[in-house]
Amino acid sequence: MKRILLISILTFFFSCKTSSIDTSNRIKSSGFGISPGATTLADVIIGKFPGVKVEGANMVNSNPRFVIRGGTMSINNPAYAIFDIDGQVYTQYPSFINPQNIKSIVILKSMSAANRYGGQGRGGAIVIKMKSSQ
Repeated sequence: MKRILLISILTFFFSCKTSSIDTSNRIKSSGFGISPGATTLADVIIGKFPGVKVEGANMVNSNPRFVIRGGTMSINNPAYAIFDIDGQVYTQYPSFINPQNIKSIVILKSMSAANRYGGQGRGGAIVIKMKSSQ
């Protein structure tokens, strides 16, 4: 009986530990329904991912900038997210993406992105896999 209880406690501890690490560093949306009316990447991300703020998405002829909660700059000088699209890293908004071709989006917060992309990723990263790539 003691052995079963100990195994149950350890299983619960490790499963809680894994899920808390995963949710604090990554937000994954795969297989979500993209609205047929979505014409830009900003249309897809706005309101779908908690902690992601889009600046300049509703202005004409502007490039939206994405701020992920937990970025390592100050409130007055935010660090903006970078984009990793099928392994290619972009520091500017990728306006060439067709939202209907997106397979999955993973949001990496600042520490995860900095570990993967160095100083460029201090503001987080938006990792996008397209349907055409395997």
